[in-house]
Amino acid sequence: MNGMKWIAGLVVACMAAAAHARLPWVPTDAEMASLPPYCKAKMKTNQGSPEYNAWAATLGKDFQHTHHYCAGINFINRYYAARTALDKRTNLKDAETNLQYMVSHAEPTYSLMPDVYLNLGVVYSLSNRPAQAITNYNKAIELNPRLPKAYAGLADFYLQGKQNAKALEIVTEGLRHNPETRSLQRRYKELGGKLPYPEPVAVAEKVEPVAEPAKATAMDQAAPASDPAAASPGEAVPAAPAIVTPKIGSPTNPYCRFCPD
Repeated sequence: MNGMKWIAGLVVACMAAAAHARLPWVPTDAEMASLPPYCKAKMKTNQGSPEYNAWAATLGKDFQHTHHYCAGINFINRYYAARTALDKRTNLKDAETNLQYMVSHAEPTYSLMPDVYLNLGVVYSLSNRPAQAITNYNKAIELNPRLPKAYAGLADFYLQGKQNAKALEIVTEGLRHNPETRSLQRRYKELGGKLPYPEPVAVAEKVEPVAEPAKATAMDQAAPASDPAAASPGEAVPAAPAIVTPKIGSPTNPYCRFCPD
């Protein structure tokens, strides 16, 4: 009888060990289908392949680090699929490690950095680390105001803390930058926002840098005085005034747009 109990216990232990067995770091083919297309190019093709080179040319030199971003969002996906608390904690920790690698190694101007900070906000929200969650959601919004998921995640975070007014403030700002986003429209109405929806932010036109004026040539000097585009010989063209982007946050935390009062 005792032998049977020992065998049953061994079977249960083996089943538990199998349940906690960690999947490979590289996403499986099934997992890869849920990731952005550049993840497959970075993690499943050889460096120098046409697909790899195409994405490297598109994303720039920091494409070399992008497998850590892909791994990070895949570990978040694994968190949602995990059945045990241990597996959930492990996947969140692995997600944090890989996303923080991107913060440490990629340039702040890398096009994927807003999404890196967005997903770090998700990780810290799921880990119940409010200060880090708020900081990273705000950093994502600072880098890319047209990122609806960052506003939604930050607003939902405040809703969990019963801070409805703060959540409405965030959703309102999100709609000003993303006026057609249905998830933000729904949250706005649920939070008591008044119609019509907030006035969209005007998209500033891109200002090209003004080149140094060239010295007047004989042809320039021969230009008719009636031509308003013709400058007087030797007259410098005034440079366009610089556009100063308003700073976000406070002197002690320049990244925090929606910090607690």
